[in-house]
Amino acid sequence: NSFDVKRMPVVLDQIKDKRGFSPVDWNYDESKFNVVASYQGCSSDGSEGSNKALLLQGHVDVVPANESDGWTHPPFSPIIKDGRMYGRGSGDMKAGVVAMIYAVIAIRRMGYLPRTNVTICTVIEEECTGNGALAANHTSLLPFSDTTKTAVIIPEPFHFIANAQMGVLWFNAKITGKPCHVLQTSAGSSAIEGAFSLFAALKTLEEKYNEPSNIHPAYKGIDHPVNFNLGKIEGGNWASSVPSSCRFEARVGFWPGIAIGDVKRDIECTLNDEANKLGLGLEIAYRGFQADGAVLLPDFVDGKAPDKKSLQTDFVDSLQKCYKIAEPNAGSLSVAPLTCTCDARFYSNLYQNSGNVVVTCFGPESGSIHGVDESVSLKSFRDCMVTMALFIEEWCGLRKEET
Repeated sequence: NSFDVKRMPVVLDQIKDKRGFSPVDWNYDESKFNVVASYQGCSSDGSEGSNKALLLQGHVDVVPANESDGWTHPPFSPIIKDGRMYGRGSGDMKAGVVAMIYAVIAIRRMGYLPRTNVTICTVIEEECTGNGALAANHTSLLPFSDTTKTAVIIPEPFHFIANAQMGVLWFNAKITGKPCHVLQTSAGSSAIEGAFSLFAALKTLEEKYNEPSNIHPAYKGIDHPVNFNLGKIEGGNWASSVPSSCRFEARVGFWPGIAIGDVKRDIECTLNDEANKLGLGLEIAYRGFQADGAVLLPDFVDGKAPDKKSLQTDFVDSLQKCYKIAEPNAGSLSVAPLTCTCDARFYSNLYQNSGNVVVTCFGPESGSIHGVDESVSLKSFRDCMVTMALFIEEWCGLRKEET
């Protein structure tokens, strides 16, 4: 009648050669671990439950925040105001993690247990690699068999049913120029100015990816879904010297179905061509996200329900039904793609048999995630938690706990 809770370390040697691994330049020690809590379901007579199972998964890491960035209140001292909780990670995704855990707690407090297997999994490094989910992938789906119909809900801060997610690649570029005194500026070449020229060239690739002829079917009608971001830059050592070196880190988005190797070639060709024109040295390296784009719900790729019934339609119909009970004044949840990446890709048909495993993201409404004054709606948090509790009843079934 209880969950078997285990701390699962992330072991580099066990994941570094797997598909979906993102390269890192740090080690995984005992301070970095996932937690997997597994419940073995059974019916009231003690026999095993049905062939359905549920995995609730969420990440516990957050992106950095500094009060000096302009936060109204310290980012790690949460406050509640006008029905919202403010603080770093409130939306992305502490609220979702708490909602999925308390959905189970609520059922237990009412005196019920799931009839089928339920697993709760929290992972590390969703915000930079996905290696936590990769390490937990197999374990979090156990003890589910090949015939088990497993629903996976990741309560990321998107108050809709996600049907696809972008691919994301991180890279860093080191630019080498020619130093000189500013009185002889023309005799040198600025690595910092070169960095901006290189990223401007990269933005032309971004526009190419966004051309109508290249748009993935899941993203039709969405304005500029592919985005590149210059996230960090540093260089130079003196205000009156033309800088000889500069380094920047960037994030590149790309469509589901595009190979990461092809994206790397596009990046390298674009940047090397521009560097050669400017007479700059260039080194490109990859660290962090090498995340495939993924269609999470292929039957709903256009956001519309198909005529043919499947595991995916059963899943979406059940989630919609539970949401309408939790929030009777709201309409149906929309089905839409994510223009970012998340851990859901590891439970998509890229890694799993879509006839046995179905996944989406659905969580509480949040604002300014990764930004200043991040917040989450407490009402939406409540609706999300109730929806997941009802989904456990709908998908897994419940039995009265014996006292």
